[in-house]
Amino acid sequence: MDLLRDMKIYWPDVIHRSSNRSQFWKHEWVKHGTCAAQVDALNSEKKYFGKSLDLYKQIDLNSVLQKFGIKPSINYYQLADFKDALTRIYGVVPKIQCLMPEQGESVQTVGQIELCFTKEDLHLRNCTEPGEQLSSRQEAWLAMEASTHGMMVCEDGPIFYPP
Repeated sequence: MDLLRDMKIYWPDVIHRSSNRSQFWKHEWVKHGTCAAQVDALNSEKKYFGKSLDLYKQIDLNSVLQKFGIKPSINYYQLADFKDALTRIYGVVPKIQCLMPEQGESVQTVGQIELCFTKEDLHLRNCTEPGEQLSSRQEAWLAMEASTHGMMVCEDGPIFYPP
Protein backbone atom coordinates (compact mmCIF):
# COMPACT_ATOMS: atom_id res chain seq x y z
CA MET A 1 0.00 0.00 0.00
CA ASP A 2 1.32 3.42 -0.92
CA LEU A 3 0.48 5.17 2.33
CA LEU A 4 1.11 8.75 1.19
CA ARG A 5 -0.92 8.31 -1.99
CA ASP A 6 -3.81 6.79 -0.02
CA MET A 7 -3.60 9.54 2.60
CA LYS A 8 -3.99 12.17 -0.11
CA ILE A 9 -7.04 10.36 -1.51
CA TYR A 10 -8.81 9.13 1.63
CA TRP A 11 -7.68 11.49 4.41
CA PRO A 12 -7.41 14.99 2.91
CA ASP A 13 -7.67 18.22 4.87
CA VAL A 14 -10.98 19.49 3.52
CA ILE A 15 -11.15 22.53 5.80
CA HIS A 16 -7.78 24.07 5.00
CA ARG A 17 -7.02 24.06 1.28
CA SER A 18 -3.28 24.11 1.88
CA SER A 19 -0.91 22.17 -0.32
CA ASN A 20 1.08 21.25 2.82
CA ARG A 21 -1.15 18.47 4.08
CA SER A 22 1.56 17.07 6.32
CA GLN A 23 0.65 19.72 8.93
CA PHE A 24 -2.91 18.35 9.05
CA TRP A 25 -1.68 14.77 9.38
CA LYS A 26 0.79 15.81 12.07
CA HIS A 27 -2.13 17.34 13.95
CA GLU A 28 -4.13 14.09 13.61
CA TRP A 29 -1.18 12.07 14.93
CA VAL A 30 -0.61 14.38 17.90
CA LYS A 31 -4.32 14.64 18.74
CA HIS A 32 -5.42 11.03 18.17
CA GLY A 33 -2.50 8.84 17.20
CA THR A 34 -0.41 9.36 20.31
CA CYS A 35 -3.36 8.20 22.42
CA ALA A 36 -4.03 5.23 20.12
CA ALA A 37 -0.34 4.33 20.27
CA GLN A 38 -0.96 2.72 23.66
CA VAL A 39 -2.19 -0.23 21.59
CA ASP A 40 0.64 -2.27 20.00
CA ALA A 41 -1.15 -2.47 16.63
CA LEU A 42 -1.15 1.35 16.44
CA ASN A 43 2.12 2.25 18.16
CA SER A 44 3.77 4.09 15.27
CA GLU A 45 2.67 6.72 12.79
CA LYS A 46 2.83 4.19 9.96
CA LYS A 47 0.73 1.64 11.86
CA TYR A 48 -1.77 4.28 13.01
CA PHE A 49 -2.38 5.81 9.59
CA GLY A 50 -2.21 2.44 7.81
CA LYS A 51 -4.77 0.83 10.14
CA SER A 52 -6.99 3.92 9.99
CA LEU A 53 -7.03 3.72 6.19
CA ASP A 54 -7.78 -0.03 6.34
CA LEU A 55 -10.73 0.62 8.66
CA TYR A 56 -11.96 3.46 6.46
CA LYS A 57 -11.97 1.22 3.38
CA GLN A 58 -13.59 -1.63 5.30
CA ILE A 59 -16.42 0.61 6.54
CA ASP A 60 -17.04 2.12 3.08
CA LEU A 61 -18.99 5.06 4.47
CA ASN A 62 -19.79 6.72 1.14
CA SER A 63 -21.38 3.58 -0.30
CA VAL A 64 -23.44 3.08 2.85
CA LEU A 65 -24.78 6.63 2.74
CA GLN A 66 -25.54 6.32 -0.99
CA LYS A 67 -27.65 3.20 -0.34
CA PHE A 68 -29.90 5.51 1.68
CA GLY A 69 -29.93 8.18 -1.03
CA ILE A 70 -27.49 10.41 0.85
CA LYS A 71 -24.74 11.76 -1.37
CA PRO A 72 -22.87 15.03 -1.66
CA SER A 73 -25.18 17.46 -3.43
CA ILE A 74 -26.69 20.93 -3.35
CA ASN A 75 -29.71 19.53 -1.49
CA TYR A 76 -30.15 19.61 2.27
CA TYR A 77 -30.61 16.51 4.39
CA GLN A 78 -31.86 16.05 7.92
CA LEU A 79 -29.27 15.13 10.54
CA ALA A 80 -31.59 12.31 11.63
CA ASP A 81 -31.35 10.77 8.12
CA PHE A 82 -27.55 10.49 8.49
CA LYS A 83 -27.73 9.08 12.01
CA ASP A 84 -30.51 6.62 11.17
CA ALA A 85 -28.74 5.30 8.06
CA LEU A 86 -25.42 4.82 9.83
CA THR A 87 -26.97 3.28 12.92
CA ARG A 88 -29.01 0.83 10.81
CA ILE A 89 -25.97 -0.35 8.82
CA TYR A 90 -23.28 -0.35 11.48
CA GLY A 91 -25.41 -0.97 14.57
CA VAL A 92 -23.71 1.85 16.49
CA VAL A 93 -24.35 5.55 17.05
CA PRO A 94 -21.96 7.82 15.10
CA LYS A 95 -20.75 11.29 16.02
CA ILE A 96 -21.40 13.82 13.29
CA GLN A 97 -19.69 17.18 13.47
CA CYS A 98 -20.68 20.21 11.47
CA LEU A 99 -19.21 23.51 10.45
CA MET A 100 -21.55 26.12 11.84
CA PRO A 101 -23.31 28.37 9.35
CA GLU A 102 -21.29 31.36 8.25
CA GLN A 103 -22.76 34.81 8.31
CA GLY A 104 -25.72 35.01 5.96
CA GLU A 105 -26.17 31.22 5.88
CA SER A 106 -28.72 29.31 7.88
CA VAL A 107 -27.70 25.65 7.50
CA GLN A 108 -24.80 23.80 9.11
CA THR A 109 -22.42 21.82 6.87
CA VAL A 110 -21.20 18.27 7.53
CA GLY A 111 -17.54 18.55 8.47
CA GLN A 112 -16.74 15.14 9.89
CA ILE A 113 -18.44 11.81 10.48
CA GLU A 114 -16.90 9.77 13.28
CA LEU A 115 -17.38 6.09 13.89
CA CYS A 116 -15.82 4.98 17.16
CA PHE A 117 -13.90 1.80 17.92
CA THR A 118 -12.98 -0.12 21.02
CA LYS A 119 -9.34 0.34 21.90
CA GLU A 120 -8.67 -3.30 22.71
CA ASP A 121 -9.84 -5.01 19.52
CA LEU A 122 -10.94 -2.20 17.17
CA HIS A 123 -14.60 -3.21 17.02
CA LEU A 124 -17.23 -0.56 16.34
CA ARG A 125 -18.84 0.95 19.43
CA ASN A 126 -21.30 3.75 20.07
CA CYS A 127 -19.63 7.13 20.05
CA THR A 128 -22.01 8.05 22.88
CA GLU A 129 -20.38 5.49 25.20
CA PRO A 130 -17.63 6.77 27.41
CA GLY A 131 -14.32 5.68 25.97
CA GLU A 132 -11.06 6.05 27.82
CA GLN A 133 -11.52 8.43 30.71
CA LEU A 134 -10.11 11.84 29.84
CA SER A 135 -9.01 14.40 32.35
CA SER A 136 -11.01 17.62 32.44
CA ARG A 137 -7.95 19.33 30.90
CA GLN A 138 -7.93 16.87 27.96
CA GLU A 139 -11.71 17.26 27.46
CA ALA A 140 -11.38 21.06 27.47
CA TRP A 141 -8.50 20.85 24.98
CA LEU A 142 -10.49 18.59 22.62
CA ALA A 143 -13.50 20.91 22.79
CA MET A 144 -11.25 23.90 22.07
CA GLU A 145 -9.62 22.05 19.15
CA ALA A 146 -13.01 21.30 17.56
CA SER A 147 -14.20 24.87 18.00
CA THR A 148 -11.02 26.36 16.52
CA HIS A 149 -11.71 24.33 13.40
CA GLY A 150 -15.24 25.73 13.49
CA MET A 151 -16.75 22.29 14.10
CA MET A 152 -19.26 21.30 16.74
CA VAL A 153 -21.49 18.26 17.11
CA CYS A 154 -24.30 18.86 14.59
CA GLU A 155 -27.57 20.18 15.91
CA ASP A 156 -30.79 18.44 14.89
CA GLY A 157 -32.25 19.85 11.72
CA PRO A 158 -31.16 20.45 8.15
CA ILE A 159 -27.54 19.90 7.14
CA PHE A 160 -25.61 20.49 3.94
CA TYR A 161 -23.43 17.68 2.54
CA PRO A 162 -21.53 19.55 -0.18
CA PRO A 163 -20.19 18.00 -3.37
